[in-house]
Amino acid sequence: MEKEYNNAREVSGQGMDRRSFLKGAALLGSGAAVAGLAACSTPGSGGGAADSGTASGAAAPPTSTRPWESAPAAIGDATDGGSYDIIILGAGISGNAAAEAASRNGASVLVVEQAPEITAHGVDCGHIGSNWQKENGINIDPDEAAKLVYRWSQQTANYTLVRQWAQRSGKVFDYLQELAAKDGIEMVRALSPTAKWGWEELDEVWREFGDAVSFVKPGDGMFTTDGQTVNFRIINCLYENAVKNGVEYLFNTHAEQLVGDAASGITGVIVTAEDGSHVSYTATKGVIMATGDISGNKEMLDAFAPICNRADVSMYTPINGNLGDGLTMGLWAGAAFQKGPAAPMVHQIDMEGVLTAITMCWLAVNKNGHRYGAEMAIEPIITNSRMNQPGNISWSVFDSNFATYVQKQFPTNYEEMLNPLDFLTGEPTTIQDQLDISVETGHITKAETLDELAQALGIPVDTFKATVARYNGWADSGTDGDFGVPDRFLTKIEQGPFYAQPIAATMLVCIFGLHVNDDSQVCTEDDTPIPGLFAVGNMQGDFFCNSYPVHCPGISHGRALTFGQLVGEALATDTVITKTA
Repeated sequence: MEKEYNNAREVSGQGMDRRSFLKGAALLGSGAAVAGLAACSTPGSGGGAADSGTASGAAAPPTSTRPWESAPAAIGDATDGGSYDIIILGAGISGNAAAEAASRNGASVLVVEQAPEITAHGVDCGHIGSNWQKENGINIDPDEAAKLVYRWSQQTANYTLVRQWAQRSGKVFDYLQELAAKDGIEMVRALSPTAKWGWEELDEVWREFGDAVSFVKPGDGMFTTDGQTVNFRIINCLYENAVKNGVEYLFNTHAEQLVGDAASGITGVIVTAEDGSHVSYTATKGVIMATGDISGNKEMLDAFAPICNRADVSMYTPINGNLGDGLTMGLWAGAAFQKGPAAPMVHQIDMEGVLTAITMCWLAVNKNGHRYGAEMAIEPIITNSRMNQPGNISWSVFDSNFATYVQKQFPTNYEEMLNPLDFLTGEPTTIQDQLDISVETGHITKAETLDELAQALGIPVDTFKATVARYNGWADSGTDGDFGVPDRFLTKIEQGPFYAQPIAATMLVCIFGLHVNDDSQVCTEDDTPIPGLFAVGNMQGDFFCNSYPVHCPGISHGRALTFGQLVGEALATDTVITKTA
């Protein structure tokens, strides 16, 4: 399995401590540590096998072939690979969830994956209403959560899909917890800093529910003991159970074209096998698209989410696993894109710094010295606004009294935040020590006065000092008259030395899927369901629109697991998910 984050524990085990790691990263500039750990960057252009398509003409940008707009000739030299009840394209989170559920319910299943092994991303998985949540005193109103997620899309998403996740994910996670326990895996409170403590009672615009969990074994943190991000635990568990149930996996195999069309239905897929030959496989019940997002396809990002190309780095692994191939195949067969805009998932992940904007709400200033928005540590509020600033750069600014403000912002877990485990070595450390290292590497700028800090950043001194004075006034009054940041998160800047840290913008995925109905069945532009074609995970359109909502941390992985299981079971049992509730 290709190790995400370049197997950070292995790097640490080779004698590279955090200080030396960050010194090296600082030489490469902001975001370099993330890029090195992720072992990938955004590919220059994408399309995979789809690149053989032709341009459609005037609608295309001058430098783009936009291959998805013209279907290539049908592949005519494919040999017959056999028949299965269900074929799943993609062995990531949703694909493995669907394979396990379908095979558990008696279906014969083939999974096609272009990578050498299964793929698992991330740390947290969001859900609502599980037994684990009830036992731990977490009571979330699913209708309230669905409303906020839907509203985040400006009501361009499919509310029924969102509500199905909110209403039905609890039972799915009850099963996952039971399955995981057989392999010694425990379900625990979310480990990622994106899952905030104590934000459940904030006003609706800032509210984050405690819906997310992580699946761990002893010794795991956000990474497993062998260097995978911890979501690998539950995905590998699903994979192993699917194999026990008879699921066949074809790795190093690239899906090229769907067999059939929107009018007659989809009956299979043609792939390029590992030896380069074309093989056709038949699906008697249906094909489930689980091929991921479009974040590695620059042409698609230019067309559907150009802001993503202003992110510092892409963190998606494995490389070339996110080129929008499934989207292209679906379109060629007559499917429609999702109705709403793409949803970039850009987080402020910064492994070179500490007290970052992924957790702390510090004053943010741009290169002109101006404050430009609410500094709430919510993706994508802080990242999208940064990517739209002059020069695509801004800084979080805080003073030497930061410990007081950590306690103010996170009163229930501030000691843990001030004395964390080192993210590379797993050894106990302090924020002050990590801060000193980041200053030494040059990633965080330190100055004794505000004048010196502004000069070091190259921003107008007088403007910067006026911005700080105005912000401090709001902090004194407890009311942010500019952007409405709650008093709890206003942090005065008055006691030197002062610090400035670049606000990171790290793209995880960009979600833009196929148009689906309430059963996650792929549809045409006029909303007609295409027989035999379904989409889950980031291929499931109409769930996230405009940007990624964080009212429910971990919802992306949670909906991938939930709908993977629901669609896999429904298709295996000849029903649809709206009739299996």
